[in-house]
Amino acid sequence: MEIGFIGLGSMGGPMSRRLGEAGHKLTVFDTRKEAMEPLVKLGRVAARPPADVADRVETVITSLPSLDIGMKVVSGDDGLIRGNRVRRYVDLSTTGSRAAVKTAEILKQRNKIWRRM
Repeated sequence: MEIGFIGLGSMGGPMSRRLGEAGHKLTVFDTRKEAMEPLVKLGRVAARPPADVADRVETVITSLPSLDIGMKVVSGDDGLIRGNRVRRYVDLSTTGSRAAVKTAEILKQRNKIWRRM
């Protein structure tokens, strides 16, 4: 399976490494180049920015440190909603249920827009 993973910190880094070890093709992104480098050395594909991840894969997983960062990754100028290929979004961030509801509403609007095109 092709998976995009955004947020390669103390939780996301090991999770993405394990997904790669399990044989999944990974496209990774983090704002810190040093977080991506070990994964790229293992054959993972580096992307910039989140929209690039969403153009490359249908499934995107995030592990992000805050609601603000999560909202920027999803709906910012270069956010996931700008990508053409993404179909599934899995958020592993510890931002709470209100953040999940807000993100779902944003992504629902994106789907309505794309269905009309």
